[in-house]
Amino acid sequence: MIIKQIESVKLLNSQVLSAINKQNSEAGFANKLGLLHIDIDGNDYHIWNAITCINPTLVIMEYNSIFGSNQAWTIPYEADFVRQNKHHSHLYCGCSLLSYCDLAEEKGYAFIGSNRAGNNAYFVRKDKLKQLPALSAEQGYVASKFRESRNQGGQLTFATGPDRLKLLKGLDIYNTRTKTIEKIA
Repeated sequence: MIIKQIESVKLLNSQVLSAINKQNSEAGFANKLGLLHIDIDGNDYHIWNAITCINPTLVIMEYNSIFGSNQAWTIPYEADFVRQNKHHSHLYCGCSLLSYCDLAEEKGYAFIGSNRAGNNAYFVRKDKLKQLPALSAEQGYVASKFRESRNQGGQLTFATGPDRLKLLKGLDIYNTRTKTIEKIA
């Protein structure tokens, strides 16, 4: 469903994987998109993985830097996922940078870097890469600067670094390389 159109910009709201390609095509996006930015605090990986009808030049994906640069992790897919409802910390969401780099490679994209805030990763279609150097997840990883964790009462705790991942211990995580559900240790 198109939620807003401003001149040549259209915003599409869809989290239903089975319908995403049909909705993109009906909205006129099939093979005509220059930029795809997915930032939904949850099923981002699953949405990009499911999209097959468009091949934008640039893709921007929100990543969860708490998962580090060497874990191939994303949250398990849930159509009605809302991070604030899933875990009190508000940190259980999204995908690791390594999983995005793997998916980008499968889709014909190269990872070119992250923003300074450590939450957005940039991918360029390989046929448009030209002089831009492709990076590994480890080379382009930026740890997030956000301190948005919450306690069970909803108050900010301002946890930083590895303490944030510890808050997620025992939760299910989907390993995008092994295609299995694991527990965050």
